Amino acid sequence: MKTLQKTTVLFLLGFLLSTISFSQIVISDKLEEPELESTHTYLNRSQIWISGEWVIDKNQYVWKEGHWTDKRPGYIFLPGYWKKVKGGWTWISGSWKEISMEKWNNIYA
Repeated sequence: MKTLQKTTVLFLLGFLLSTISFSQIVISDKLEEPELESTHTYLNRSQIWISGEWVIDKNQYVWKEGHWTDKRPGYIFLPGYWKKVKGGWTWISGSWKEISMEKWNNIYA
């Protein structure tokens, strides 16, 4: 019985993952960041600035302003970037990456 349940769960998980739509738009040229983001004032040592980035809205890229967020011990934020792909460029969103606490302390201490 447990094997059947495990198989069913794995099947459903695979099915759900296959139905998720990962949006990606390819454009001929990279978009430039807006001239200046709104002024961001340093708040406190427990936060870091996450720079703005391009997001998809109604099948086109729009600029999302940067913001302050709490530091995440053991993680570093890697900003988004343009990636060359067949037919043009696509935006790769920024994301959090796990790092050792030793490296984290060297960066944020």
